[in-house]
Amino acid sequence: MNKKQQKIYDRWYGSAPVSGWQRFLAGLFLVLTAIRRKLYRYKLFKTHQFKVPVIVIGNITVGGGGKTPLVIWLAQRLQQQGYQPGIVSRGYGGVRKVEPMLVTPGADPAASGDEPLLMAKSVAVPVMVAKKRSQAVNQLIANHSVDIILADDGLQHLAMDRQAEIIMMDAGRGIGNGQLLPAGPLREPIIKLQHVDLIIYKGKKADCHYYNHEIEQIYQLNKPRKTRTISSLRNQKIIAVAGIAHPDSFFTMLAANGLAVVKQPKPDHYSYSAADFPDNELILMTEKDAIKCADIEHPDAWVVKTRIVVKPETVKAIDELIQKVMS
Repeated sequence: MNKKQQKIYDRWYGSAPVSGWQRFLAGLFLVLTAIRRKLYRYKLFKTHQFKVPVIVIGNITVGGGGKTPLVIWLAQRLQQQGYQPGIVSRGYGGVRKVEPMLVTPGADPAASGDEPLLMAKSVAVPVMVAKKRSQAVNQLIANHSVDIILADDGLQHLAMDRQAEIIMMDAGRGIGNGQLLPAGPLREPIIKLQHVDLIIYKGKKADCHYYNHEIEQIYQLNKPRKTRTISSLRNQKIIAVAGIAHPDSFFTMLAANGLAVVKQPKPDHYSYSAADFPDNELILMTEKDAIKCADIEHPDAWVVKTRIVVKPETVKAIDELIQKVMS
């Protein structure tokens, strides 16, 4: 985290003061978002309707709140119940000549974006990316046998109609100082939380819906059949790299498993090169990072594959929401 990022973090999640100018801009942001919503409400801006229901999994705060792991889990849950889901995403960071783009497991992350490619590799459902998510939804419906769409992010994409909204929150950060951008981390006023179907936290939170991450497997970079145990990594010097929105969550999980690591946080969606992998070092990374390292060979770089464990009451609430949406 550079000095500018640290300053923003301290303002949003710490005790650093918010300037009058930042409060003014946050007030202006509030007015503009309210006007935009009214333009959609009064049909001056078009909201696209679809033949199949859409569930949006999004954030009201800036940065990752654990959306992608839940989308993967939810797609698998829908398959277990006999449904045929598809996934749409903006494909943040991807540069594409043609949109919408179908993301296959062998896609180039520079085009698809890292998170859509991770989803395509993790679950056998069609994944479509486009800046205009409504186009991605229509393309999925037209060319694939889908009966429900999961939107990875898109809470503020009001041009896309939806039948349900799930908001993801980071249990450690919550809503920060509770102020709108740029004074705080909120993309929408906090009252939005009263008008969504479910709020799910990444990380344990008492009396709330949540899921936890746990390590499922550790495998060698680009060689998933070669694995090793957590115990074999203990009492060794480990460099842990994480190019995700909140890398501390990765480092904390490793520490909870008895691993002592040298932390090397990277910017979200960071593009790796061979220079990031020094010789004679043991390196651990997230699956999201590994997606962008297909051309990198390192004998001691290892990928930490995780799974989410969803609170039983949360599973029940999600199943009830699915039944409501699909009825």
